[in-house]
Amino acid sequence: MNSAADSFIHLRPQAREALALSDDERIRFIRAGTWLPLGHAKAALARFEELLTYPKVTRVPCYLLVGPSYSGKTSILERFMELHPPDLDPTQEVTICPVLMVDAPPKPDIADFYSRILDALMSPYKPTAPAYEKYSQVKRLFRQMDVRVLIIDEIHHLIAGSQNRQREFRNALKSLSNETKVSIVASGIEEAYNAFNADPQMSSRFVPIEVPRWSPSAELGALLMTLERRSPLHKPSHLHATDLMLAIHSRSESMLGDICDLVKEAAVAAIRSGKECITVDQITRLEWVPPSKRKMYRRPL
Repeated sequence: MNSAADSFIHLRPQAREALALSDDERIRFIRAGTWLPLGHAKAALARFEELLTYPKVTRVPCYLLVGPSYSGKTSILERFMELHPPDLDPTQEVTICPVLMVDAPPKPDIADFYSRILDALMSPYKPTAPAYEKYSQVKRLFRQMDVRVLIIDEIHHLIAGSQNRQREFRNALKSLSNETKVSIVASGIEEAYNAFNADPQMSSRFVPIEVPRWSPSAELGALLMTLERRSPLHKPSHLHATDLMLAIHSRSESMLGDICDLVKEAAVAAIRSGKECITVDQITRLEWVPPSKRKMYRRPL
């Protein structure tokens, strides 16, 4: 007689254990998701890792993580943050914070940018203080807290301002990196790449790292196998099979975030229907608005 483990070899151990949960708990388990150590993500993390020990030379290296919306950029950045949390040892006089992450302000407002950094450092400051005062405080705290890498997500907000405001903001980034010797990892959609390229100094300083789109391939098959192994369903779905792979790719439209969300919702539907596996028919019929149609979506009258 086969053991329970032999019956669920399509699942990894954590997912097998989750089979004992109630349906609602399994759904919560699926939707919570976990970090996916994909090849391009590990390569990006390895490059970021080197920034932490890079000598404080005249021009420290910087990166621009660029890719379409919902392609997994923020997940990579948050993973890097998780790997390098601040040292909150209460016996130490100063908190050491090797990696700091902020969102770019919704428009290229330098004072707002410095305020976001000070908020992330949990440092009190006067909100109405001029930008130069906040900048001075940021530089002092970077030295005291040994900040080595500053992550700026949503950097494409830079293009929301006039050409002059964009230039001022780019200059502020250059000055901050030059004067503190802190490497900057900026992240945004393709428009961010164009905005940086408008300044030859920025395009030469920020090395682009592109986040890929997914196409039907062995790599996508491996990703789908990973997702299946993490989804606690009682029956195997064989998501990497050609027909299912094509159905998932077609409906998700090649973005990593949408591929993951589509598989999660299909797994949830499989639990609620009692079928306990994902099929091509289910993917086709799943209530799901493809990314390209979300902007055009209108409620039926």
